[in-house]
Amino acid sequence: MGVFFLAVAVAGFGPSFLFPLWGGNFSFPRAVFVHAIIMFGWLGLFIIQAILASGGPSRLHKYLGTASLLLFVSIMISGVTLSVANFLQELPQPIEARLDSIFFLQLWAFVLTPLFFWLGFRERRRAPEDHMRYMLLLTFFLIEAAASRITFLPGLADDATFIYAQYVYLNLMLIPLFVYDWRQLGRISRATIIGCGILFFYQFTAMAMWDNKGWLKVTDVLDSWLSAYWLF
Repeated sequence: MGVFFLAVAVAGFGPSFLFPLWGGNFSFPRAVFVHAIIMFGWLGLFIIQAILASGGPSRLHKYLGTASLLLFVSIMISGVTLSVANFLQELPQPIEARLDSIFFLQLWAFVLTPLFFWLGFRERRRAPEDHMRYMLLLTFFLIEAAASRITFLPGLADDATFIYAQYVYLNLMLIPLFVYDWRQLGRISRATIIGCGILFFYQFTAMAMWDNKGWLKVTDVLDSWLSAYWLF
């Protein structure tokens, strides 16, 4: 799953960032470079941790797990900074309306990212199998932005169907987790049910609020307030 997530990240950010970078184009803002390093670093750590865990108890796995707290804090700082900076840009319509809708998803990310990390970190000793599932679901949630950019998939390039198509494709990626649960446990695990329940609730609210006129009015207030106090 970790390798699959990495492939999704490359497919999503390849055309707009990775391929131009490999071609010698370094004209991206510094914040974008930092965010990319942090997020791909998380994917790399997830894959390494999965390999280490598959070999049984490992002291290195525990050390890296503790060190992941620093990477998690970096994800939060980088994500919040980049999200708010993009939200505050003055852009023509309908681009600005799209960014306002995306900002609703990003506000959820400010909540769900620490929630999944806390759930996983809490279970690392008393329920390692639950810990594994929560960390997988956290990583799954973090690649949503990459998955939404794979516009050659049907529905993702159309503004009218984008938000629905995005979650159809993303949720298909969860099938291996359910299959794994059933093969290993003969049932769906508690962590999978709780974690996916949280994700599906988020997705439902995201679809309900996408291009919602009431939300777009709220963003006008948020824009004025953040513009006055945001320092970055």
